[in-house]
Amino acid sequence: MKLAPFFGAGMAFFVAACGLDVDGSAGKGDSYEAALRRAEEARQVGDLDSALPLYGRALQANPDGVEAKLGLGQSYLALGAAPEAAAQFRDVLGQRRNDSAALRGLAGALIVMGQPAMAERQLDIALTSNANDYRALNAMGVVLDMQGRHAEAQARYGRGIELAPEYLPLRSNLGLSLAISGQEQASLAQLVPLAGLSGADSRVRQNLALAYALAGDFEKSLQMCRRDMDERTAQQSLLYFMQLRALPPAARSAEIRNNPSFFSQYGRRG
Repeated sequence: MKLAPFFGAGMAFFVAACGLDVDGSAGKGDSYEAALRRAEEARQVGDLDSALPLYGRALQANPDGVEAKLGLGQSYLALGAAPEAAAQFRDVLGQRRNDSAALRGLAGALIVMGQPAMAERQLDIALTSNANDYRALNAMGVVLDMQGRHAEAQARYGRGIELAPEYLPLRSNLGLSLAISGQEQASLAQLVPLAGLSGADSRVRQNLALAYALAGDFEKSLQMCRRDMDERTAQQSLLYFMQLRALPPAARSAEIRNNPSFFSQYGRRG
């Protein structure tokens, strides 16, 4: 069965971030540290229009500034400019071969570009250096899910949750992985309490909408879709979920892996 490549806004494997408010201004004479500080503050609140030139000013002051390159890479990734992000992370790795943030960032860019095998190699290096890097475990789970290796992915998410039980992306990604692989009730057990937390966002809610639909509760699925979508988009999402439900788990997994929207948001808020 060929399904329409529709995917509701917000659903994805992901990582999360937060920050403080700033004005984003800076002068041409700013030091590396001053420009970097303002750039980081702007990026953390999603003000990428300010963050990008501020990182540029920081790099003018110090062309080898690792922190600025990392922040610039994350900013590009948040904009969906994965190749530009990957270039920044590779620059950092040229200076610091096993930098964990750069390895995770490069893996995130490769995920967005649909290159999970290459992303897996970066994360193998990160986890060899630090087996308890829960962010790398989260990213590795995404990479394994992209390759249809759901049991392995769920093991990585589970280990990450043991290390960082409050890190919401691990639990949301585990819930989505369980739903994709035909374990709808286990998925609901993860996602229902998660969706009620103050830190839950549209991606968590739409993962729950998918889990409800795959479990056959179309009314709750539609209600959850409506939380973040207009009525037409919510109805389209439900129809897509119902089409997925009609597929055997293996075919469902393959269909989702062929839909880049499930993975394109990964890393954009890291």
